[in-house]
Amino acid sequence: MDSERALRWRLILGRHADDELPLGEHAGARPESGSLDAALDFVYDRAHAARAHRQASDARSKGFTVPAWLAQVRTLFPPAATRVVERDALVRYGVRELVTDPRVLQQAEPNTALVEAILQFKNQMTPEVREAARAVIATVVAELGSTLATRAEPALYGRARDPLLAPRRTARNVDWHRTIRANLGRWDAEKRRISVDRVRYRHRASARGAWRVIVAVDQSGSMLDSVVHTAVLAAILTAVPALDVRLVTWDDRVFDLSGLAADPLEVLWSLQLGGGTRLLPALNYCTTLVTEPARTLLVVVSDFFLSGEQEGALEAAEDLVESGVKCIGLLALDGRSQPIHDERFARALAGRGWWVASLTPERLAEQVGAWLG
Repeated sequence: MDSERALRWRLILGRHADDELPLGEHAGARPESGSLDAALDFVYDRAHAARAHRQASDARSKGFTVPAWLAQVRTLFPPAATRVVERDALVRYGVRELVTDPRVLQQAEPNTALVEAILQFKNQMTPEVREAARAVIATVVAELGSTLATRAEPALYGRARDPLLAPRRTARNVDWHRTIRANLGRWDAEKRRISVDRVRYRHRASARGAWRVIVAVDQSGSMLDSVVHTAVLAAILTAVPALDVRLVTWDDRVFDLSGLAADPLEVLWSLQLGGGTRLLPALNYCTTLVTEPARTLLVVVSDFFLSGEQEGALEAAEDLVESGVKCIGLLALDGRSQPIHDERFARALAGRGWWVASLTPERLAEQVGAWLG
């Protein structure tokens, strides 16, 4: 057996098989083995200890908490393996602290990783734990919202609130009704005319409808960090008077959460995680929200690892562009902006006229301000 195959068996059998496997040069110093051992032992050694078959891992005695374990598993394993390990932990081996013990949440540091873990398991939580979980999400949302608002609002309000700034003083911008009212005191009855002293101007765009911004975010497990940031940014966008925001979440289903867009806590708590990743139904639904294509901005947040229908999705994406909608595909919307995505589909989407990128929320706010300015 070569050492690579031995390493694979080592992952299956655990640290107790070190002396029996020909690990060769991989024996001893393996930088990742300690983390892998701790993450897997945290779950699977429970069963072995219960049967008195092996010595239980000391991962828990070293303070390896459930939230920390969840974050570690998602870092070490691909999404498919992560789902298996998490399901085994919760269903087969009784790692239920996150869903049964509110003290786990009350003692944990509120952060986006913990929010992601809560969203994964919220449907299995007891009522008492759900209240603690909502408090954690509320804390993270408030902190993230404060940070994003400070960074994003100048970019948004500097352009979207142009009506609060002085309009350009050109002949085509003269507001004749307000100008006449402002100068009625200067009416010359003999000459039957007004001597204008104060000219009033208006923003020519003020008579037009608000820009509609449709944000459609992929709510599959691999996108949870982006979902958290998207929910908070949607609330910030909703507060801008010149924007009409629609918020849609999707996997192989489509959910319109526009009515909750101003409240990111309720958005996150309402997520229905699971299912595949089907972009076409989401695009078809977003198309129904377009009333004035030339004043519509569509932002789709996804890693674009789609469950079929790629060509159909690309055709729908191209139709939106041709109708006049400004279309943006975001591979990630989080603090790191380092996405793992389907590069081939992303390139194909860009080839259909979409602006495709990976951005932090504040950078997206800057772009929205530029596009709509």
